Amino acid sequence: PVARGFVLPQTQPYVGGEAVEPPTQPELAQLSQDQDHRQSHTAFGQKIPGQMPSVSPVHANQPAAKVPANERLMTDELGQPVAPSAVAATGDKLVFLGPKGLWMCDRGDRNLLKGTTIVLASAPAPKQIDGIPVQEFNNLIGYPPRNSVVVLDKSGDLFEFLPHQKRWRIFRANAPTSGSPDPDYVDLAWNGSEVVLLDPERNQIWRCTGNNRVLHGYFAEVMPWRVKAGDHMVGDGLSIACDDVTYVLKRGGNIFSYGRGGERAFRQIRFHLKAPGRVRPSRLITLPASPLFVVERENNRVLAVDKVSGKTDQFLYPQDSDIRGLLPAKGGFWLINKDRLTFTRLDQKDKRQKAPEVKRIDARLDGLTMPIKGMRLPAHPGVFPGARRLYRFGVHKGVDFFHDGGAKAKVVIGTPVIAADNGEIVRLDRNFRDMDAAKFSAVMSQCLREHQTSEANEDRFRGCQVWIDHGNGLMTRYAHLSKINAKVKENSFVNRGDVIGYVGVSGTGQNLPGRARYPHLHFEIWLDGKYLGWGLTPAETFGVYEDIFGVGR
Repeated sequence: PVARGFVLPQTQPYVGGEAVEPPTQPELAQLSQDQDHRQSHTAFGQKIPGQMPSVSPVHANQPAAKVPANERLMTDELGQPVAPSAVAATGDKLVFLGPKGLWMCDRGDRNLLKGTTIVLASAPAPKQIDGIPVQEFNNLIGYPPRNSVVVLDKSGDLFEFLPHQKRWRIFRANAPTSGSPDPDYVDLAWNGSEVVLLDPERNQIWRCTGNNRVLHGYFAEVMPWRVKAGDHMVGDGLSIACDDVTYVLKRGGNIFSYGRGGERAFRQIRFHLKAPGRVRPSRLITLPASPLFVVERENNRVLAVDKVSGKTDQFLYPQDSDIRGLLPAKGGFWLINKDRLTFTRLDQKDKRQKAPEVKRIDARLDGLTMPIKGMRLPAHPGVFPGARRLYRFGVHKGVDFFHDGGAKAKVVIGTPVIAADNGEIVRLDRNFRDMDAAKFSAVMSQCLREHQTSEANEDRFRGCQVWIDHGNGLMTRYAHLSKINAKVKENSFVNRGDVIGYVGVSGTGQNLPGRARYPHLHFEIWLDGKYLGWGLTPAETFGVYEDIFGVGR
């Protein structure tokens, strides 16, 4: 379709992102087509700048008939498809996010409304920005004061990219700010004057105006485990969005909103999301003139929530979809679905009674069992893959299973650890010797000095380990063990449920004299050379692990 460009009206305020001007009504009719067109191809199609894509090349001159009218295929300058995780509008640019860099394009009829393909210019991040290492990007927002974007790294660092200058700079380097536990920023938003950071670990929303070391909280400090009636609670928060108020999306699917004007003026308003099936939220996105959009990656569904009444409409997508970031537009929204950007009108809503087609789990993950019998998934994001490890300026790559009073398992020193599936033992630390106090201190000093955890040091922190290769690109790792099962041999095969080792605290520094405490299993799942959770937000990672092991608590 040929139509006028998406232009930001000069009178519309910029809060939390930039709106895009929708097509005219005739153009909307042409863009929408039938809901059956909401489909896309390829699986795990995420291309990272500087790496080969995992899907087949698609050229920009592909016949338009192969792409539905309401979809735009996203490729790089070489015609390779890209599948970003998020999108933000800033100035006259659209900026798309990958784990290690960005893509961008001009807004207007040359891109969103003309032809079937959007060609994105790659903007990979350097290894270091102003001396701070880039580890793994989590999310981004538009930053209106400089027509730039601010990118949140999973390590907690904030970087800024100025599209017109094609220049990166540090926005705020992360540092411990408020004591234990360290903050864990799972999402960010723009509230009209400041960048705000959602921190479930400290039950806080932080206000950030730039590279200031000290952040200011929305609320009086109450740790999540000390919350009582009347206290603010964002310890179960997954995602944050802002217009003239601040909205927090919770794990159960509810949304709480908070007004402005200082802590005493904040007012919690709870939205009850009513939709078929269990709501499994992963992202919350809004603009002043738009509904609250809740993206449910695992349900292949978008919910549009009226900010006044709480009335909720649903928009369903096919089972083989992989829906990620969303860009609101008047009358509808653009949604990232693998390597496609799909426009959906708000009047295209599906019937309220229609159940979603839940996302298919990767067949390689189907059948994995808990590595500790009777265990269940933990409740908070700080022990999941993708969480910050601020004490060593690193990123967590597995799940930590501590003692859980409500589970059948008792996790103590010596609790048996079992193989999650059949496979070959490819690493077995039979004669493991842990770090002494001097070595542990030296490793910690190196992490602090380099503002990251090197691969060698990360391996030291995992302590005594067993690795199992399950074939077809799937591997599991079991760390912090106290000892290995004497019956298990390296390069031998084990069956699902076989005991391979025993819970300990090795590598953590907690086994030094007088400090033997906090025994737990650190368990990693690796697919195709990346830990499970790479390129996903914390909320999306929750969803994948729930698909494998069931809902925790």
